[in-house]
Amino acid sequence: MGVDKVSADKFYMDDGDKTKQNWFLYEYSNIMFSKIAESPQLMDYRKKHDEGSIADFCVYFSKRLRLSIYNLNAGKVNGVVIDARYVYEFYPDNPKALTQRLLAAAEEAWKEHVAACINCPNRCIEDGLEMTAMFDNLKKTGWPT
Repeated sequence: MGVDKVSADKFYMDDGDKTKQNWFLYEYSNIMFSKIAESPQLMDYRKKHDEGSIADFCVYFSKRLRLSIYNLNAGKVNGVVIDARYVYEFYPDNPKALTQRLLAAAEEAWKEHVAACINCPNRCIEDGLEMTAMFDNLKKTGWPT
């Protein structure tokens, strides 16, 4: 995908927010952005929304997953819920068909991201509240945040 379309700094206000969970959500939001950008079914959506507003939606949607991730880790549920509510909160007048296409992109992004994380030693979902230097490492390497 090249340079990320969603900025890392959307996921922290200060050093205390530089957690593994926020890193995971940052990565997820970029994958979700790419799924929206690649989807032929979302061509009309992309025509009506610029990259910045699509990125804002991906940030919002990914941050709304926090409670679901918490419930998964606490053993309250068996999986993360990709909820249409998150779309309607951001786009209150969104048509149902478009909402379903955005949810499909979100689900595809989730599956891809979790599959990539299986072999990762960072364990961002399980150890989400731990601090991470990954945000700072982006700045050190010159990656735009």
